[in-house]
Amino acid sequence: MKLTLNEQKKAQLILEILIQTRRPVSYNEFASSLGLSGPKKINRIVLWLEQLTIEDMRARMPIRACMVFSKHTPCVPSSGFFIFCARIGLYDWQNNYSKALIFIETQQKALYSTK
Repeated sequence: MKLTLNEQKKAQLILEILIQTRRPVSYNEFASSLGLSGPKKINRIVLWLEQLTIEDMRARMPIRACMVFSKHTPCVPSSGFFIFCARIGLYDWQNNYSKALIFIETQQKALYSTK
């Protein structure tokens, strides 16, 4: 199940606030901010973030999904995010945490400089 149109609008607003305040959050925190509950809440966010990533890549903009991270890898999105990025040709994921952290930090700095 995808986010509803209203949930997408709210998610977009929350993401913009996170960028403005330079405050990345976990998927769980993002879900709570949206008021989502249930077993598929993270999956719904991930699907929306993947679509957003494609839009950002096509627009040659910094990747906004980099503002949401995994509780298992603080400050870095889940490995699924990097696998997705590799699949769409955005980032060559080689399961290297250090390189992933550099990629995320670079994207975040670019996001912060646009605000």
